[in-house]
Amino acid sequence: MIISRVVRKDEKNVAIYFDDNEKLILSEDTFYNSGLRKGDEVSEDHYFFFIEQNILYHIKQRALSFLSRRFHSEKELLLKLKAKSYDERLIKIVLNDLRSISFIDDKYFAKHYIEEKLHRKKWGMNKIRAALFNKGISSSIVDELCLEYSNKTNSYELVTQLAEKKITQLRKRVNDNSQLYQKTVSFLISRGFEYEIVKEICNKLIKMDYD
Repeated sequence: MIISRVVRKDEKNVAIYFDDNEKLILSEDTFYNSGLRKGDEVSEDHYFFFIEQNILYHIKQRALSFLSRRFHSEKELLLKLKAKSYDERLIKIVLNDLRSISFIDDKYFAKHYIEEKLHRKKWGMNKIRAALFNKGISSSIVDELCLEYSNKTNSYELVTQLAEKKITQLRKRVNDNSQLYQKTVSFLISRGFEYEIVKEICNKLIKMDYD
């Protein structure tokens, strides 16, 4: 196939017309990287190669758009891009490229995620750990970072603060100490805190304040 003419389709894309009436639409970036010019001969293999390069370009732009809004794990990006009906093989090529230039970094993502959930959401490590696994973070990263942040976080103090606040709220509608204890424990366990710490603090606070 011989390129008969090249015209700008719109502000982002270029249309390439061939002598056999075939047409190829490429993003401006893909076109300039291709080196294609009027009069060039393009084999069938190269024709489909440029189509693939154009798809890769659009997948990358979509991935960068997601990343511009917030940090993402690699698994999150993979699932979001698959939901846009892109081919998984091509998605993985893009993700490998983004990882190589540190636009994707699961350890960095996990650190940011842990800090946000610890300080803003007041989650415990059990809930954070489960969430990180769900986002595709490797067990080695999860184990390393959860241990690091557990050592830096005073769980006893945090659980005490949350328990005191929850007990005050519940006390407005719960008069039975047994129910108060059960509801407070359930709340703190759902936040991801260790049962032994939760039990100790709830026993202390409810017995001290309400018995």
